[in-house]
Amino acid sequence: MKIIKKEGNVMNPDRYNRCCFYCTHNETLHERMIEIKPLHVSTFYLNRDQTHRGRSIVALNWHVDELFQLSNVERNEFADDVAHAAQTLAKVFSPDKINYAIYGDSVSHLHVHLVPKYKTDFDWDDAFVNNPSEPKKLTEYDYQNLIQGIKANLVYEEDLE
Repeated sequence: MKIIKKEGNVMNPDRYNRCCFYCTHNETLHERMIEIKPLHVSTFYLNRDQTHRGRSIVALNWHVDELFQLSNVERNEFADDVAHAAQTLAKVFSPDKINYAIYGDSVSHLHVHLVPKYKTDFDWDDAFVNNPSEPKKLTEYDYQNLIQGIKANLVYEEDLE
């Protein structure tokens, strides 16, 4: 398997789906989320629906449908990226719990939803609604403020070198 490093992202030309918005980075991706930062083997995005403040996604940088399709090394690196992103959200937003969700019915590209939740939330003790009827949208200025706060607190060991 040939993995190519490019500007912090990892791409595998053998695992690319031209019909997938995560692979093609098309308009649908940009309508739904904003890139926060490339991680080791994935990309960290802020979801445009901020019904839960800080709701984010960590998406693998190449196309697989299932977690078990990754090698042990890839799976561990992906899990490490998810853990770093979640730790950052916990630091920035101080939630009572981070919810993690992997679906894939309509978007099969491997990605994890990270949703900060609080005991005072309307849906505490229940799964968050993935596609709410009235999503909470922010101004571009507010999205950028959230992203800057997240970036300022996202630290990998190599960032310190």
